[in-house]
Amino acid sequence: MPSPNRHTAHSALTPTALAITSHLLRHDNPNLAQAIQQALRSLPSAPAPTTAEITSAALNRQLLSNLHAQTVGEILAALTALGQQALHDHQRHPERVALLHELLDEWVALAEWILQRNESPPSQWH
Repeated sequence: MPSPNRHTAHSALTPTALAITSHLLRHDNPNLAQAIQQALRSLPSAPAPTTAEITSAALNRQLLSNLHAQTVGEILAALTALGQQALHDHQRHPERVALLHELLDEWVALAEWILQRNESPPSQWH
């Protein structure tokens, strides 16, 4: 169930969020950072003018043609670990914590979008 504050139209990751995520993960998770960079390069530079909801769905589909759902989960786990490190840092940087929180929100929205489109369980679960 999507959170009440999230709207379907805002469930696409922005290219900026992808670039920042890749930058943050490049040291501890270089394979994830590389996967994000490849997905970023595959996105169209200027999407056709349409409604936000259609654009969001198109961007999500394009992104997931290069990043698999499992990779999205791994990115969420890596960002969560960075968030935990930031919270335990003795020199707390509130702007870093806020940035990680915002990125996590965007990646969670993508994960929710994936789940909403795959609501029926796989046949092996029956």
